[in-house]
Amino acid sequence: MSLDQRVADIEALVGPTGEGAGTISLAMGGDLDTFYIMFCACLVFLMQAGFAMLEAGSVRSKNVRNVLLKNLLDACVGAIIWYLIGFGIAGASDGNEFLGTEGDDYALSGWKNGTGGYAWISFFFSFTFAAAASTIVSGAVAERCQLPAYIIYTCVITGFIYPVVVHWVWTGTGFLSAFNPDHILGGNIDFAGSGVVHMTGGVAGLVGAAILGPRKGRFEDPSKFEGHSTPLQVIGTFLLWFGWYGFNGGSTLYINTYGSMAGRVCVTTTMAAATGGVTACLIKKFMPPAMGGSGAFDVSFTCNGILGGLVSITAGCPVIGVHASILTGFIGAFILHGASCLLHKLKIDDPLDAFAVHGACGAWGVLAVGLFAMQDYSYAPNTGSDESDDGKYDAGIFTGDGKGLLLGTQIVAIIVEMLWVGTMSAIMFFALKVAGLLRVSAEVEEKGLDDSKHGGAAYQGSTY
Repeated sequence: MSLDQRVADIEALVGPTGEGAGTISLAMGGDLDTFYIMFCACLVFLMQAGFAMLEAGSVRSKNVRNVLLKNLLDACVGAIIWYLIGFGIAGASDGNEFLGTEGDDYALSGWKNGTGGYAWISFFFSFTFAAAASTIVSGAVAERCQLPAYIIYTCVITGFIYPVVVHWVWTGTGFLSAFNPDHILGGNIDFAGSGVVHMTGGVAGLVGAAILGPRKGRFEDPSKFEGHSTPLQVIGTFLLWFGWYGFNGGSTLYINTYGSMAGRVCVTTTMAAATGGVTACLIKKFMPPAMGGSGAFDVSFTCNGILGGLVSITAGCPVIGVHASILTGFIGAFILHGASCLLHKLKIDDPLDAFAVHGACGAWGVLAVGLFAMQDYSYAPNTGSDESDDGKYDAGIFTGDGKGLLLGTQIVAIIVEMLWVGTMSAIMFFALKVAGLLRVSAEVEEKGLDDSKHGGAAYQGSTY
């Protein structure tokens, strides 16, 4: 939404700006929105701790320091690269169909003391999303990726791969954006980033894991590769779930006059996560062994089920009704299970099921919008585009109001984003492999990265 439109909306509620109470109300509304986004951005940033705890608990104790350092550097390096390049390429203020072209956004070179608080906090909010997309890959390449290679990857995804997708989907000029009247088909609805953030990270993680190859002995003796700390996995999952209310709720971008939407987003987010967790727990317990069942109530897979439900609802949390959000989380758990089993069959070693949780469920989340979006909540196609039918928005094909245009657009977005991320990631990871920078030696992998690279074990004096 443009600033002019935002001002017009507030004036309609409080009177024209510049007339005493109207001016005060406008200022208060702007400050309230700024505070709201600051709060939500802090919640999203806390997800970095969730990712760190989940990943640390999911690897063997001899590699804990390594994965924790990677998570720390994701935030540190990601902030610098997002400031220098990524934010400008994402180009919220200007750009062509492919990327941002507004020079003031690169290294914030045109931002001065008079720049409003909402603009500053928008930069911080967007950075927390970029850090999340980058961190997803860490779990997929855990326990055998060299640290310098991972830092190079973080720079590339934060500085180029991810912000290009952001520009396509979330700006007024991107060719996939519902906010652009000259979009492809009817414009993609991906409200908080099932595709933009999670599928991007998940696909990049899949490519990295495939090119790296499996950990030594992973598929010959799987029992030796279990995560070392279930408590850390559960703590990480709860931190991520908590942070997701900032991730999805904050994507309203405003709270003043948007409270109803924010509240609805929190409800659909909760129900999808809860349903995904319960369903995943039951899948592992009652699915036949030949279909990936374990006969046990699996805590780790339940954690992933919760996360899969959260990823699945992220694209459609404001446009999908509560009943459909439950169905979205339910199906997401089966998507998670199927993708995890498929990678195991293909002998692609993804220690945290990063692709299954974020890549596969991310794609499902984008698709679910085309199935379940309600016309009353939809915002595509853009009312200024040729596809708009008397100003009416399209809906999911199962709601009774859908024409199929939205579903087609969602499918196109999935394909285009997967091709972009997969191709760029493959080029980068393959180049690192050819250069001998990608994988640690067999000796280092066997000993553990903590002793070899980080000065000793994470648990001093432990018997792990």
